[in-house]
Amino acid sequence: MTNKGIEASLNYNGPIVKGLDWSSTFTFTLNRNKIVKLLTNYHDAATGATVSMDSLAVGGTGSYEMSLVKGGSIGDIYVNTLETDEHGYIFVDATSKTVLADPNNTYVKAGNASPRYNLGFRNSFTYKHFNLSFLIAARIGGVGVSVTQAIMDRFGVSKASADARNAGGVKVNGYLIPAEPYYQVVGGGVAGIGSMYVYSATNVRLGEASLGYEIPAAFFHNKIQGVTLSLTGRNLFMFYNRAPFDPETTASTDTYWQGIDYFMQPSLRSLGFSIKVQL
Repeated sequence: MTNKGIEASLNYNGPIVKGLDWSSTFTFTLNRNKIVKLLTNYHDAATGATVSMDSLAVGGTGSYEMSLVKGGSIGDIYVNTLETDEHGYIFVDATSKTVLADPNNTYVKAGNASPRYNLGFRNSFTYKHFNLSFLIAARIGGVGVSVTQAIMDRFGVSKASADARNAGGVKVNGYLIPAEPYYQVVGGGVAGIGSMYVYSATNVRLGEASLGYEIPAAFFHNKIQGVTLSLTGRNLFMFYNRAPFDPETTASTDTYWQGIDYFMQPSLRSLGFSIKVQL
């Protein structure tokens, strides 16, 4: 495989007005990988067989599958689908008024779990003895699959299923069909129909913020050099996130189990207070 990336940063340090200093750093990173070859006419000396392979499934749940495919990338996600008619529309049974899973169990590429690029914008403002700093972090691109949402829909305990019941059904091909049998199919089985639960992993968040105050040495009659009081918060809130889970969390530390939400623990917001004494 080939792997290429870029990391760039832009920095500024200096005063804005008299007494107010500003330090700022903007970062941009991206990484691209491509699977050039898997196995081509590999000769197994032990068995005498010649093996060729252009794809390899490396992990899945029944609706989600991560596969290595020649010409693709590590992190590519494939999902199962609903049955469609000859025109490409979702097939709806005329009698039961519900949808059906694809009988051929076909998997289609949904996207890649990795972001297209990452952005970071860190700022620090200093005025007299006060300091305010914050970090805005953005992950742009990538997709994730939520099995959690599929199973909650199947049992009718999600907001989406409640909204569908209140609306009189789910709109498919421009027409309403009953919500309960629809969700029993798209959320059924072990992990539902993956193509119906693919979400953008793009998100922008306030990753960190800190407010500090330095008590000068003169306050302590120069017996100590100073005391700094700080209040710090991390992962404070999202400015933008369309997925029903935090795309930055992961269900596994394994290389090939990324971009899937399977009843993961929710991400955490943390707050802290510190006192730094300089003797």
